[in-house]
Amino acid sequence: MVRYALNKNRIFVDAQLSLYDKDEIFTCIFCDRPLFYKKAHHKTRKETSFWVCGHFSHNVNIEEVQETEIDCISNQFVSTRSESAVHKYAKSRAENILNATTQTYFKQDNFESIQEYQYPGRRTDIALVNKKGAGFLNYEIQTSPTSFNSITTRVEKDKSNYVGATIYAIGEISRRGSADEWGKGVGGLGATQAVLLASCLEAYGMAQDIQKLATHHEITYLEDTRTGFIYIEEKDIYGDIQFNQHKLIGRHNEISDVTTDTTAEVIYQAILEHEKLLKDPIIFDMGFSGNPSISHVSDTVEGFDGDDDNTKRYETPLAKLDLELLQKLKLLCQTHQGHIGAAIEFDIDTHRAKVVLLGQSIERYEWIDFKNLFISEADFISTTSSCKKTELEKEEGNTACIKIIKTERIPYNILNPIQDWSQETASKVQRLKIGDRCTWMDAPNWWNRKGEEINDIAQDGKVRLAYSGRYIPREEVILIESAE
Repeated sequence: MVRYALNKNRIFVDAQLSLYDKDEIFTCIFCDRPLFYKKAHHKTRKETSFWVCGHFSHNVNIEEVQETEIDCISNQFVSTRSESAVHKYAKSRAENILNATTQTYFKQDNFESIQEYQYPGRRTDIALVNKKGAGFLNYEIQTSPTSFNSITTRVEKDKSNYVGATIYAIGEISRRGSADEWGKGVGGLGATQAVLLASCLEAYGMAQDIQKLATHHEITYLEDTRTGFIYIEEKDIYGDIQFNQHKLIGRHNEISDVTTDTTAEVIYQAILEHEKLLKDPIIFDMGFSGNPSISHVSDTVEGFDGDDDNTKRYETPLAKLDLELLQKLKLLCQTHQGHIGAAIEFDIDTHRAKVVLLGQSIERYEWIDFKNLFISEADFISTTSSCKKTELEKEEGNTACIKIIKTERIPYNILNPIQDWSQETASKVQRLKIGDRCTWMDAPNWWNRKGEEINDIAQDGKVRLAYSGRYIPREEVILIESAE
């Protein structure tokens, strides 16, 4: 997807800041080919719905996942992608766990998990809602650094919408501790992400992290055709992710795997909190100017959307890059004054770049000093790697001396978060009410298999069944049929 383009008046524009006519044709500032506008929309693939931001496309008929096949440097810009592949995949995995949990433990409630659910002034990654559209739990995937204030603001907004809990799954967490793994996306720990996880844990008592997971071990046998020597290369294939749950218990961080069991308990607590909020709602005055973290939620919430990709921030000074590599590039950039633009030419001798800023005509470009320009390092790595690959492919006589003989893939046993029904978990999360038909763990053999109705629930949670007349501890009761 391409975010920036030149309009018919040759003005540099952003697809996410304005609505355009679908028939209007734009021009790519990087390759001069036509671009077509696509407005923001929900898209469904394999029964999963997700939000696609407004963008430009090199081909009007092509699907978003195939747009990178167009040979243009704009396709290499990681900074313009509104949602990373890891973020999108993590949302699907989280949604699968939520759906499996509700089908196993909350079937009678007809809960549904919906991606990109819209609340008043707030859109969440995944919302768990009931058949009336009331939200009980929001699930956020945060696979890049962000400020803890933004998380606090979103949680407060959720509470004003009677949402019982907001769970954050923090990406880029690793326990390897290796220096060369530091800050390398999901699977490498960025310092900001460690602080973010700790802050969520301290403030809310629970948070989750996302870990890269190797699904296969690949062994490749290669032969050097010049010598006949055969050698082996081994590597792990990271094809999956895993969620881990952190709980603050007695000031200690206890970690467990996220499964349908652990998720059921989280949902149960969210439902209880939702019911408390309905009885005693927490009202946030969005117009009060005394607390900036609350007062301007409606203004800032759109700024949160899409902040999941840390490569979106243009933080690397242009002057610190390999200047020789710049000569063949065009890059998106940000000035020291915060203006976004496109650097379409670099003068290595004078350390200046020819820059077209958003809202300006391409004919009114500016020459800006390298010291006043910043780019996304991921953009630089992606584009230079692509250029190097193209140059190698064009080299004449570059015949391969190494031949692959065979490749083997050995699967690992990985965590299955979708677990079977557990009576122990069910006993913790059942929301019993008068009229439900139940039995209990120590019921005698002659007890009615269809259960007996509950006729009283004491304040301490103990349940009295119609037949026995005695109170049974809540955790020993087994629900057979709901009164609804």
